[in-house]
Amino acid sequence: MIKRIFSLICALILSLSSFSFVACDNNLNETDGTVLRVCNCEDYIDTDLLDEFEEETGITVEYSTYGTNENLYNELVINPNSYDLVVPSEYMIEKLAEEGRIQKFDFSKLEDYTNNLSPYIKGRLDNLQFTVKDGKYEGEEVSLSEFMVGYMWGTMGWVYNTDYVTEQEVSSWDGVFYNPDLAKKITIKDAVRDSYIVGLAMVYQNELKQATTNEEITEILNNVNQDAIDRVGEKLNSLKPMLYGFEVDSGKNDIVLGNIYAYVAWSGDACYAIDVAAREVEDDDGSLIDEEDAKSLSYSIPDEGSNIWFDGFVMPSGSTNYDAVYKFLEFISRPENVYRNMNYTGYTGMVANGEFELEVEDEEGNVSVETTDIFNSIVIDWFDESEDLEDGEGVEVNLSYFFAGNPEGDYIVKVSEESYGRLIAQYPTFDIVQKCAIMNNFSSDTLMQINDMWEGVKGETFPDWLIILIVALVIALAVVILLSRNAKNIKTFKIPERKLTSMEKKGYKIIKVEEVE
Repeated sequence: MIKRIFSLICALILSLSSFSFVACDNNLNETDGTVLRVCNCEDYIDTDLLDEFEEETGITVEYSTYGTNENLYNELVINPNSYDLVVPSEYMIEKLAEEGRIQKFDFSKLEDYTNNLSPYIKGRLDNLQFTVKDGKYEGEEVSLSEFMVGYMWGTMGWVYNTDYVTEQEVSSWDGVFYNPDLAKKITIKDAVRDSYIVGLAMVYQNELKQATTNEEITEILNNVNQDAIDRVGEKLNSLKPMLYGFEVDSGKNDIVLGNIYAYVAWSGDACYAIDVAAREVEDDDGSLIDEEDAKSLSYSIPDEGSNIWFDGFVMPSGSTNYDAVYKFLEFISRPENVYRNMNYTGYTGMVANGEFELEVEDEEGNVSVETTDIFNSIVIDWFDESEDLEDGEGVEVNLSYFFAGNPEGDYIVKVSEESYGRLIAQYPTFDIVQKCAIMNNFSSDTLMQINDMWEGVKGETFPDWLIILIVALVIALAVVILLSRNAKNIKTFKIPERKLTSMEKKGYKIIKVEEVE
């Protein structure tokens, strides 16, 4: 409860800050042109694109970031006029739409997006249907695709160090927890929805392995009855002796630096960690990892199944900045900009088609411009190893389901077994996505039950040194209280001062005193 109150207070402060910025924006609109207010996750866009958009259109982008979907929701509830575009995940988009807090898009104004969106993604978003409960569209049966312009998508699985963790151990969600050598070398997400679905996959692993359709898997991985919540809580509590900790963003650096050997990761973070661990990377503070310390990391989605997620741009109901919104969405959905965003963030864009020009440099340093597309510029250029593999070697992966909407098409790439994990972090196979579930938008009562379970799991997790410190402080406090309460019962005595003799007053020092009879 305290955490919820604190979150609301923080959201209120942020909203008040946003309000003051909006007031400033109105002045900017009058003097310097249109201002577009965009809120996104941190490190989730190539910021050079924002500068180029401003230069191309004359529209100023006021760009800010948020921590979690729930933080963003609280801010939109308190101040619906905070932003023109925000980027939540699919379950939060459904919640916002149900409550009438976001608007539908006019997709006739988004040709680049509608023409080039992956057929697979379009089908998944069209099939997410619900009834709007409030606002302008109250009572309408709608699909998620009407309210969002797709941005990035991905899965969740294990990132693991192949020197310490086997493929067999990460083929199941709980496999790594049976290896005592991995104690304190594993992290899971400090996010209730992500850890809840992992817990469900562990609790119901037999049922999931027997499931034959995505509908069955989705039903199991959205089980929120009280028995399921209790069993997930017990399972997650049982894992804690093996955990290095819970994390949201630090796992990718911890595994690169060798602090952990396996962690539950979103696929984009998996791409980042695998790439950084494999080579020397320079940043503003120097080298993050030396080449001689490079590590072999891979990515695996366990056999039980996992979560598949979709992030997209939505327009809050309080915004009327339509012209700037559509210009920005068309700009960000251009294939060349989708390519750049993928290259920058490590995550996978929902745009699959459309040609664009790309500058390429050969081994001699000569630069030329070639016409390409997402499949060739990313899948083939980044991953294909067919020229280096002999017949019978490597793995052929067909990604036609994503690029053409047909699992039996010609969008095929051949990679080594060592590179397979990195490829499926970027583009999972059709078989993998078929065993991945979209998590539902849970009701308020259900969320309260799950959050209570999660607080119980998190509340018991303290490092040994902190437990010792807390115990010592409690004991010290008890002693202070005990002494203060009994102070009135303690009698004090003042020892009378001895008067100086006449000889001492003259400066003589008494060495010995003898009694004279």
